[in-house]
This record gives sequence, C-alpha cells and structure tokens, in this order.
Amino acid sequence: MRKMIILISIIFLFTGTLQASEKTLLFRFKGTGVDEELIDAVDQIFGSVLSQQGKYSTASAVNVVGNVECYSLSCAVAYADEAGFMKAITGSLTRLGGKFIVNIQLIDVERDKMILGVDAVSETEEDLDIVLKRLAKSITAGKEMDETAEVGLVTESEAKLERRKSSYTSNGLRVGFMWPSADSFGKTSRLTALDFVFQHDTKDYFLSGRSGLKWGSSSAFNFTFLETKIGRYLSRGDFSPFISGGIGIQYNRAEIEIKGPSGTDFDSASGTGLSFCGGIGLAAFRTYDFQFQLDVDYFIVFAKIESDGNSGKEYPQGIIFTFCIKH
Repeated sequence: MRKMIILISIIFLFTGTLQASEKTLLFRFKGTGVDEELIDAVDQIFGSVLSQQGKYSTASAVNVVGNVECYSLSCAVAYADEAGFMKAITGSLTRLGGKFIVNIQLIDVERDKMILGVDAVSETEEDLDIVLKRLAKSITAGKEMDETAEVGLVTESEAKLERRKSSYTSNGLRVGFMWPSADSFGKTSRLTALDFVFQHDTKDYFLSGRSGLKWGSSSAFNFTFLETKIGRYLSRGDFSPFISGGIGIQYNRAEIEIKGPSGTDFDSASGTGLSFCGGIGLAAFRTYDFQFQLDVDYFIVFAKIESDGNSGKEYPQGIIFTFCIKH
C-alpha cells in the first residue's frame, strides 16, 4: 500500500510538471542591421533558456512550419493555432549604433492577444546572452526587465549605472555672479559669487549645503552662513535638468540712500535674516566620478539692509547664476 501511494504521488508530480509546461512556438527573430548568424544564435539561446525556466516548452517555428517571416500577431496566431500550440513568441533584434535592442512578445493563441511585451538594450554584443536570459526570466515571471536582475544576470552597463546612481557624495567650489533687483543692494548692480558646496545625490534627488561670499562695488557684501537646498532630477541620464528650492541665513551689507535735513546722503548699512531660494539647473556627467552643475536661482532675504533707523527700499533679492565641478 505504501509503495502504491508513493507511485501515485510520483505520477501526480510528473503530470503537474507536464501541465505547467505550455507548448510555445518560437518564431524566428526579425533582424535589422544584424547578420543572419547573429539572429540564429539569438534564436537558439533564447529558446533554450526559456525552456529551462520550465513554464514554456518551446519549439522553433523553422522546424514546425518552415522558415516563414512571421512578425505580426495575426500571423503568429494563425501558424501556431494550426500547429496546435497554446502560446507563440515573436521577437526582433535591432542594431542601433553600437547598441542592440531586443524586443519579445508573448502571445496567447486561444485568446488571440498579446499577453506580455518586454524589451531590453544590450550595450555590447557580448552582453546579449545576459540580456536574453533576463528576457526569458521576464517572460516566465510576467515581470518587467528591471525586476529580474540577480547575481550573474546584470549587464556591465547596469552594474556601472547602479554603482554610481545608488548614492553619491561630492563637494566643490561654486563660482558665478549675483544680480540684485529692485535696488535692494543700493547702487550695486552685480556681485561676484564664490561658495563652497557639499552635496549628496540619490537616483532622483539631491540634498546640498553651501556657504560662501559675494562682493561687489560700493561696499556691497554678502555672506551666506549656510543654505540648504533639495532638488529633484528630471532624468537619470548623464545630462539631467533639475528643479530645486532651499532655505538659509544670510548677512548683507551695502550703501543705501539716507535722507536727512541736509539732503540725501549714502551710508554703509547691513542686515541678517532668513533667506529663501528656488530655481532650475543642469547636472552633467552623473555616471562619472565628477559632476558639472549649473544653477540659476531667484533668492530673497527677509531682512532689509538698515543703518541708524534707515533701511533699504526692498528686501535683498535677485538672481544668482553659478556653476561648479564637484568630485
């Protein structure tokens, strides 16, 4: 009796394995800018690794229906249905410059619809086998490519990108100019800016702190004790625009007009207060060990420049244009 139970269990397990493996007809990849030998290799590698996953049992369409050019949904369904297959797969391999773009579609023959479409980019021909294995895992699991990375299945370009993009801390000197508006720095129209900046980057955001000096004519002077900014990158590429905003504490000094009994005079005045800024910028070389960054910010300091009861016309405000190479 015990042997009979074991035998029945083995039969059930074997039957379940057979049922889980769906017959899938794999059509020849459509090639653009690649030779026939590479297409043959891609066909064989992808069919083999997909079958090894266990969910789909693939057969080459070349061996079943002949060497037909079948790249559309209707064509794949017609041939696969006639040959008695439950699923069909079509794909394409395109060379674009030095890169290879691989696209795969999994088709449900009975329902006459595409179940899943995934694509991937291989930076080199040598990485194609890894990309094909990832695509096979994606098709089997019904997931996107970026969800199937694991040890041994990460391309060289992905490894480089992940090392650089997980987080990155840098520092450097920021130089540029500040243009006050609304006569908020007296008669001074421009100040030279020099700041020290410390920045921590993640994939999509950055947090920076900076302090520094700005100086101009007529005794105009600005000292930023500390300004903290948070920014949002709009791209994960090497060149990315960003938006940012921040808060800080600034000391400002300039010559202002003072009206007295004897007429109008000028005197050196100062003020310290809370500042706010916001703006846009561009970060370059984000996947390198250094980074170029350009900022354009509008700022305002909520403390007028004052002297002996007299104050400037407006809160100190204006535009700051700076650039920096951080490492």
